[in-house]
Amino acid sequence: MNMVNMVNDLLIKYVGGETFFDALDEEIRINDAWLYTMINHVLTNEEFDGFIVSGKFGKRFNDFYLNNYHPHKEVLVCNGALRKGNDIGLDNYDLNHKKYIFLDDSFWSGKTRDVVQKYIEVNNGIFLKSYVFYDGNKEKSQNVESFYRYYDFH
Repeated sequence: MNMVNMVNDLLIKYVGGETFFDALDEEIRINDAWLYTMINHVLTNEEFDGFIVSGKFGKRFNDFYLNNYHPHKEVLVCNGALRKGNDIGLDNYDLNHKKYIFLDDSFWSGKTRDVVQKYIEVNNGIFLKSYVFYDGNKEKSQNVESFYRYYDFH
């Protein structure tokens, strides 16, 4: 199933809100083909030193990446629910001007991305951009690339 069909099916079933995003995030996490597509796209199009991911998606991404690639990029896995104020769960260490790409299943308000970006910059790293599967933000962000942007279809 492609992203457009999946999103449309979920919107009929859940109408939106937290239950929609929970179902969407679960569908994204279990889809190996989408993870391959995201990883290959980023590896082909970006020059960077590491990935930074969070929550359930981050754990799934890390396992998938380690098991299916010859990992030559660092992966930092943060705690989930950063947008709700959870601690990032990473030690503060010098990221030594390394360049990071933030990957996430969905993007809504940008709060998770903001926490991750601040962590990277406070620890001397460089935040390049975010890649997400689903972007539900009304305004298009310059440093967010998505495979499906809600407001491009609705």
